[in-house]
Amino acid sequence: MEDTSAKDTRSRYTERQLAAAGEVALDLRHAINNPLAALMAEAQLLAMEPLDPEHRAAVNRIVDLCRRTVALVRQLDAATRAADDA
Repeated sequence: MEDTSAKDTRSRYTERQLAAAGEVALDLRHAINNPLAALMAEAQLLAMEPLDPEHRAAVNRIVDLCRRTVALVRQLDAATRAADDA
């Protein structure tokens, strides 16, 4: 049978690892969101301009990629919150 103090030590270590992972996720979210929001805003403004079809397609791809990245960041945020609640 395993020693209770060893279990407690492992449990505390796991909790610290999860907390550290949550901090990294939070830092990443902030580091990604700010430039992403600026990029999305600029691309959306550009999309309102008269553009030739090639440039319009490129701007639309940028906006789409920004939206996909926003969704990924939100998933990361939700996963982090779920881990914190557990």
